[in-house]
Amino acid sequence: MRVLFVTLSDRSHLLPMVPLAWALTAAGHEVRVAVGPALVDAVKGVGLTAVAVGEDHDFRGTLARNRDSLENPLSDWSTPTLETHDWEQVLAKMRVSVMFSHRHYNDPMIPGLVAHARRWRPDLVLWDPVTYAGPVAARAVGAAHARLLWSFDNHSAMRDVFLHRQAEQPPGRREDPMQRWLGPHLERYGADFDEEVVVGQWSVDQIPTSVQLPVSVERLPVRHLPYNGPSEIPDWVSEPPRRPRVVLTTGLSAHSVLGGGVLPVADMVSALGDLDVEVVAALPPGEAEKLDKVPDNTRVVGFVPLHALLPGAAALVHHGGFGSWGTALVNAVPQLISTIRYADWWNRADSLTRSGSGIAVHADDLDADVLREGVRRLVHEPAHRAGAERLRAENLATPSPHDLVPVLEKLTAERRR
Repeated sequence: MRVLFVTLSDRSHLLPMVPLAWALTAAGHEVRVAVGPALVDAVKGVGLTAVAVGEDHDFRGTLARNRDSLENPLSDWSTPTLETHDWEQVLAKMRVSVMFSHRHYNDPMIPGLVAHARRWRPDLVLWDPVTYAGPVAARAVGAAHARLLWSFDNHSAMRDVFLHRQAEQPPGRREDPMQRWLGPHLERYGADFDEEVVVGQWSVDQIPTSVQLPVSVERLPVRHLPYNGPSEIPDWVSEPPRRPRVVLTTGLSAHSVLGGGVLPVADMVSALGDLDVEVVAALPPGEAEKLDKVPDNTRVVGFVPLHALLPGAAALVHHGGFGSWGTALVNAVPQLISTIRYADWWNRADSLTRSGSGIAVHADDLDADVLREGVRRLVHEPAHRAGAERLRAENLATPSPHDLVPVLEKLTAERRR
C-alpha cells in the first residue's frame, strides 16, 4: 500500500515518525513524507522520501516571538477535564488554537498536499496531531487516515470536553471553531466535516497507556523507539562512569523558545558542581561559551544522541521535550523536568509524578537548591528508579512498529473509501 506521512515543518515533529515509516518501508510498502520545503533535507537525511508541499512557516520563530505569552489560561491545555472548563473557557481555547496555531501551520499546506494526494493516491495518511492538512487530503482522495501521536493527547481530551459543553448549549450558541475553519477546506474538495477530521479514524499512540490522558478515541498503542537523527557516538560514551552519571540537556528544539525552560545554563552547571556525581551537560550551540567555569565533575558536550548516552545514567534533567522524555522512559532513567504549562509540556512533567518515575518542577520554582535536592533524590532514592523501570517494562510489552504493520494494513483496507 501507499502510505503518506504528514507533519509540519519542524524536525522535532518529524523524528518520532521515523521508526514507523521505516517499519512500513521494510515491509514493502511505498512511503512518502509530506512537509514544507524547509524540512525536505531533514526527511532525506533520515533516509525517507520527501515531498515538498505548500509554503514554509516559521514554527519556532512564532513561538519564540511569543515566549512571554505562551503560558496563559488560553494556552494551558494541561488539565482537559470538565471540572476545569466551562463552555466559555473551552470555546475560547478552541478559538485561539485555530486562529494562532492550526491555521498558521496548515492553511499554506492544504492545497499542495491535496494536489499531491490526488496524483499519488495514498491508501493511508498518517498525520502529526496538529497537522490537520493530513485528514483534509485523506478525505479528498478517500484514503484511510490516523493520527500518529508522540504527545499526550490534550487535543482529543479537550475536544471531548468541548463537545460535552457544546451539547449543553442552546442551538444558537453551539459554535465550533474547528468546523468553521476546516469545513470550507473540506467542501472545496467535495468532502464533509465530522469528528474523524479532528481526531482521526484511529490514533497510533506512542505514550504508555498508564500515563496517557483518558480519551474516547480509538487508540492503537505502539512501542516508542527513540530516534535522534543521523549522529556519531564519541568513544567516551562507552566508558562506564566512575560515579553516578547525571545528564543535563536543555534540548535543541526547545532552546530557541524557552532557553530550556529552566535556570540559565551557567547556574545549572554550577549548582551540580559540588555533588558526588558525573555531570554530562549536553548544550546547544553557543551555550557552552556562557560558562565562566566548568566544575571538575562536569563534561560539557554538544549534541550527543541520547539513546547512546542514557543507558546506565542515574538521572536526566531536562526541559520536558518528547525526545528527552521518551528516551529516558525507554532506558528506565529517572527524570527531573522543569517546564511551563503550554501544549503538553507540563503533562510530560506530571507523568513523572503519576508514575513515580521522577520529579516535576515548574520553571518559575526551580533554583539551585531545588535542582540539587531533586538530583540527589533521583540518584539515591530507589523509588524513582522503580517507577522508571515500570514504565520501561510497559513500553517493552507494547507492540513494536514492526508488529503494528499488519494491523495498519487491515485497518486501511477496512476504512479507506
